[in-house]
Amino acid sequence: MRRLAAILCMVALLPVALAEEETSQGSYVGVSGALVLPQGGSRLDRAGGGLLRAGVCLAEDWSIEASAGQLERYTAFGANALVHFYTFDIYDRFFGYSAFDPFFTVGANGWLDGRRGQVGPSAGVGTFWHLDDNWSIRFDATATLGLDGDAEMVYSVSAGIQYSFGGL
Repeated sequence: MRRLAAILCMVALLPVALAEEETSQGSYVGVSGALVLPQGGSRLDRAGGGLLRAGVCLAEDWSIEASAGQLERYTAFGANALVHFYTFDIYDRFFGYSAFDPFFTVGANGWLDGRRGQVGPSAGVGTFWHLDDNWSIRFDATATLGLDGDAEMVYSVSAGIQYSFGGL
């Protein structure tokens, strides 16, 4: 558990290190309300609270981000890559890619409760609705496999707002 938490902390710092790179397309910060729904007879309870996210857009189609927050009595953290698929022509016809921006996520998420916690690999889907070049509304749904704890799966949903430096 401690080794995995240390690895996640190092990965979470990656967006900060890469923000200074010339290959970066911009960075963003956001705040979301989140709900965690554990499955499989877990000691982890349903919890709601807030998350802070920070990320770096490395290319038009993908980003990396770190998240942290407080969900009732749990501390939540994560490191994820986002693969945007808003460049598909069909979304441009229906919504205009500048507004509707669906994405997949893959990475790792965890929840700590004092000395014990739940950490595992995660995958999910979500979307941004870009209000302008800087402000976006964000929705996420994620499933985390419970490798390092007693929950089989942990599902989470979140909604929030995000500010992009330099536009997306």
